[in-house]
Amino acid sequence: MRRTVICSLWLLCCPMFAQAQQDDLLTLYQRALNASPELQGSEYALEVAKARETQSFGKLLPQISLSGNYSLNQFHSSRVGSIDYPGTRASVNLQQPLLDLQAYLYFKSQQALTSQGEEELLAAHQKLIANLVERYMNALEAADKSNIITTELTSTEQQYQRVQAMHARQMAKVTDLYELQARTETLRATLIDSDNEARIALEKLRELTGDAVTQIQAARLDAQQAAPTGTLEEWVKLAGKGNPELQALKHAVAAAQQNIYAAQAGFLPTVQLQLSETYSDTSFNNQQSPPFEVGTAAIQATVPIYEGGMTSAKIRENEARKKLTESQLEQKSREFEQLTRAAYLDMSSAQARNQATDRQLSASEKSRDAMKKGYELGVSTIIDVLNAEKLLSEARKSQREARYRYFKARSSLYHLTGKLIAVELLELNNYLLPIAQKSAH
Repeated sequence: MRRTVICSLWLLCCPMFAQAQQDDLLTLYQRALNASPELQGSEYALEVAKARETQSFGKLLPQISLSGNYSLNQFHSSRVGSIDYPGTRASVNLQQPLLDLQAYLYFKSQQALTSQGEEELLAAHQKLIANLVERYMNALEAADKSNIITTELTSTEQQYQRVQAMHARQMAKVTDLYELQARTETLRATLIDSDNEARIALEKLRELTGDAVTQIQAARLDAQQAAPTGTLEEWVKLAGKGNPELQALKHAVAAAQQNIYAAQAGFLPTVQLQLSETYSDTSFNNQQSPPFEVGTAAIQATVPIYEGGMTSAKIRENEARKKLTESQLEQKSREFEQLTRAAYLDMSSAQARNQATDRQLSASEKSRDAMKKGYELGVSTIIDVLNAEKLLSEARKSQREARYRYFKARSSLYHLTGKLIAVELLELNNYLLPIAQKSAH
């Protein structure tokens, strides 16, 4: 049922992809959805689980078989000599379990494993979205870093040209000229690494989509980033109930418990109904006889006496498997609770963080302008100017990182609570800068 809801929500989003002119979260998700081997693997794993469930259920249903035999026989005795004759035998057999608790419990175990596969498929969908959002934000962050360094480099080069002209008129120190030259070369070297990091970030998106990603939409810096609704404890409870990975492990624990019961049922008897109808014109040892038909109805009971300790060993094995799965569930529950708390707090503090980085940027711009003016008046050194430029670049990075941190926190919080579906991806995509405004970003 949950998978059906997710697919329906995804179909609601599909018409929007055809209208996209360049890559954003939605178009990249569509491409990743079609190209993800992990997602395809989860789908195949679910098909395996469903097939095994059908197989286990089949052991509870009637088994009907039809067999036929045609033979050429030669009979020889001292009284009648040798006789050659054909023989025909045909039978219809039906077997129906009347009491086989072990087969039934194994079927219930496989049902739980199928439910586990469905949750794991949903988890794979949500993990794909979470990875996409994180890598998308990392790509924007890397691109912004390059742009900020480029801006600082341009400003430093302009300052270097001015100081060169001033030095030619003996109005600036040669040490200032060297400081600017060193800073310019440092920025150029840093920009090379930064540009490479930006390309690597796009390559990580390519890993998800399976093809090249060359241009992505930027995020709006002026968008209101709302805090999560509800309390922290409510989100922690929601993670425990809604996270598909945890639900999958709970189904695995249930399957392990059913396997324990099934193994214990190995000590119990089984009862089977047998019906058959046989036609033959040969008897014992294929001796020729008048054609006859035999109809049989029987009840067969089997009581296990001794199997070399295999049943007890199966019980111990399944008990150990259950404890192992329970420990994995406990470990994941604690891990997801910690991550949920961290994501909630990160998302809750987004607005204050954004305002702080905005004030930091404004103050850094004023400080840089003051240092430039002070240098022209001779009250500041070139080192002061370069430091102010560097602080301004750091403030710009902090402002953008704060915005991207909100995206990551929100994606993580919704992922951990099982709410990161296509509709939420639409909401996140609304935070991106419209194409017409991108150049002004």
